[in-house]
Amino acid sequence: MRARALTTAAVCAAALLGTGGVAPAAAAADRTGPVGGAGADFNGDGYPDLAVGAHTATVDGVRRAGVVTVAYGSATGLRYDTASVVSQATPGVPGDPAEDGRWREVTAHGDLDGDGYDDLVVNWAERSTVLWGSATGLTDGGTTVTPGTYRAHDPKVLGGTVGVGDVNGDGVDDFVTRGHNGTAYGLSVRLGPLDRTTGASAGVWFRDTGSLDKLLTSVVHVGDLTGDGIDDIVAGGSVVLGSGAPGGVVLKGSATGLVKGSGFGGPHAYSTFYPSAFGDLNKDGYQDLVTGHPGDNRIYVAYGGPNGVATTPKARSYTQASAGVPGLDEEGDRFGSALAIGDTDQDGYDDVIVGASYETGADPATTTASGAITVLRGGPAGITTTGAKALTQNSKGVPSTSENNDHFGSALVVADTDRNGAPEVYVGGNGEDGYKGRVWKLPTGPSTGVTGVGSTSFHLGTLGGSPGGGNFGYRMAG
Repeated sequence: MRARALTTAAVCAAALLGTGGVAPAAAAADRTGPVGGAGADFNGDGYPDLAVGAHTATVDGVRRAGVVTVAYGSATGLRYDTASVVSQATPGVPGDPAEDGRWREVTAHGDLDGDGYDDLVVNWAERSTVLWGSATGLTDGGTTVTPGTYRAHDPKVLGGTVGVGDVNGDGVDDFVTRGHNGTAYGLSVRLGPLDRTTGASAGVWFRDTGSLDKLLTSVVHVGDLTGDGIDDIVAGGSVVLGSGAPGGVVLKGSATGLVKGSGFGGPHAYSTFYPSAFGDLNKDGYQDLVTGHPGDNRIYVAYGGPNGVATTPKARSYTQASAGVPGLDEEGDRFGSALAIGDTDQDGYDDVIVGASYETGADPATTTASGAITVLRGGPAGITTTGAKALTQNSKGVPSTSENNDHFGSALVVADTDRNGAPEVYVGGNGEDGYKGRVWKLPTGPSTGVTGVGSTSFHLGTLGGSPGGGNFGYRMAG
């Protein structure tokens, strides 16, 4: 653009693989650790934490091996002095640092072993590592998720998006990804608790979405659209045995397996990168799902209901050509490259923050792909463009300035890390400072919403990593 101006349920054992049923599953593990508030809480102190990847950071002299950092929340907000910097050189973490290994995809979080501490999934291609939470944070090493064997009862975990949530309602989070059972593609659910030593799960569900849902699944999103306290899976991809048109389906979670719900009409094609975020945009008690489609410069908003996607209000998409959305819709802006949801103006309705990491500012010679974020407010009818605003590094109070290839908006998290009732918006810009990368903290308030005034920024060196670390802020979770 050019700028203008846990409900708890018992797990039932069944053997209905491929039909929405379940494999035998163990009973829920006791939650013996402290349970924090909303957001990722890796040390169980009740304050949300922030995980940031730096996938081209040097590790023990190995170039572009990659690290993951966690800054922990507190009564004063994120503490940089107690941050964890984790890599494949960290004791207990699987693998070894490799040149161009780019250990990077800070993907999802949840309590996968049922101990009351959130865990972090680091995913790349078909390799997923769980970094375990503890009373001291992400300091207990990690485990590779069992890849499976292509058998019906233990399907292969495939690359692409990873979702974490409690889809069987037993109080322990589950690991959801694409899968293959030796015959068909679909999705795989590794039921928690996962074993910290082996990565094995308490049970496995596999759904042949090609046969059952006429869908070639490429992406999964996990959240409670139906409002029953059990997370659901939204599978997106392309229609099989047809034109290859985009398609999707809501698979409702339950104690006995996945139950087919409504369709999902988002513009998913067969691609494994679609950012997403869940939140209640119209305050009706159902979570809503926003997905980003950066190749099309758009986001898609689907409202939750008892069967998955509600018919009222109707789902719809937004671009920078939509009335009231700041900016101009230009090819390559990648509007929707990152998403986050939270109540940034304290009116009781969640708002959507949209990243456009390749946005160009008013001067193309100096601001090509400098990046921007857009805030769309929630309300009684859902998303409204009334009061929408865009912010860049040239906005008042934001540290630094918009420059070529900063990619401000490459990642987004909304988190109230000091629990004062006013969440902060964290914005990644992995291209800042010659691709060293940086993260900005933008304040929010009831009269201002998201604002650049009073914002700060930090980089890998701030958290104790090498100041020369690369692409910090490319992916975040919190």
